[in-house]
Amino acid sequence: MTLRRTTTLTLAVCLPLALSCGDGTPAFCEPLENTADLSSLGGALEAVDLDRAASEAQRLRDLADEAPPEIRADFVALADGVVDVVDLIAAERGASSGPAGAADPGEVERQRDQLTDRLGELDRRSDRISAWAAEQCGLDLS
Repeated sequence: MTLRRTTTLTLAVCLPLALSCGDGTPAFCEPLENTADLSSLGGALEAVDLDRAASEAQRLRDLADEAPPEIRADFVALADGVVDVVDLIAAERGASSGPAGAADPGEVERQRDQLTDRLGELDRRSDRISAWAAEQCGLDLS
């Protein structure tokens, strides 16, 4: 057996193990569990702490980049939706305060309508992520 073939076989056997935790769950389960509690994001939005909310939304977007292929597209779309919500709230606050350079109220309305149109899709994506987390990680994200 050649060295190249041995290396290929070793990688084929070991790579799936590297993508799992010691208990057989995917490695993504741990960061998902640590980030799944969106209470910090919710608290930031309730307090209208948009800097903290944007930071939490970015943390979710960063996690989406690490998601396994089965749920990556759903996770990226959901994270982008969260970022869009935070951006919309920031734009609405800017439009309502009315200083020079504030967001155009018509543009804010358009963004709100677009986000509202995406809510059903984002809900379905969230359901797929939750089903994957329950099946693969034993996590209840609901």
